Amino acid sequence: MGLLDVMGSIFTGGGKRPRGEKQKCPNCGEPITLDMERCPKCGVRIKSMFRRKCPKCGALNELDIKKCVKCFYDFEAEYERAKKTYYICPICGYKSEAFLTRCPACNTRFI
Repeated sequence: MGLLDVMGSIFTGGGKRPRGEKQKCPNCGEPITLDMERCPKCGVRIKSMFRRKCPKCGALNELDIKKCVKCFYDFEAEYERAKKTYYICPICGYKSEAFLTRCPACNTRFI
């Protein structure tokens, strides 16, 4: 498990890792958890090694921060949007949060 795997799982939302799960320190490879302050082997600060890049301004933020320190982009809202399920009509592209048997826009029957 590399740094890109950890960072990718943060942005996808569904694959969000629990803080107590073991990871490898990107600096020395020692098993660590993200709630540790420092790596027990090399002493590097864990929060300084793992950062979340803001998709709006590109600023690097700590993993557990809720809003970007530079542009105040809301990371929590992004996670909530990723959790929602949408149903999309294959004919017209109408998007609905509820499962429907017929599209209200083009009247296509789904079942």
